[in-house]
Amino acid sequence: MSSTAPITPINQVKQRQQTTEELVAHRASLKADAEHIAERIAQIDAQLVERLAVGTHDIDGTKVQVREYSRLDTDWVAAEYPQADYPQLYKTTTGVDLAAVKKQFAPAVLEEHQVRGAKSVVVK
Repeated sequence: MSSTAPITPINQVKQRQQTTEELVAHRASLKADAEHIAERIAQIDAQLVERLAVGTHDIDGTKVQVREYSRLDTDWVAAEYPQADYPQLYKTTTGVDLAAVKKQFAPAVLEEHQVRGAKSVVVK
């Protein structure tokens, strides 16, 4: 008969609850790391854009895509084809005028009809 204790897998070990101060410090450290990593990725991407043509490339088994985005110059359309002469090129949209709503309703009424989004954390 063996008297050894059973081994608990590492992913099942209960971690002690971190204090708020520890959580904030850990988050700040991770945030700094993430900013450094994002900056380095941007630097690498800038070099890859200079070295690779637009398209898909296989680099040592990794698919790398260089894309070039474009969009229609709507200022050119407006200048060359004014709405008065070419109404078929334009659309009219209708929406709620929030400034007018805020003037017409009491703040308490508006507060009752707020749509709440997800909570977020900002640490400075």
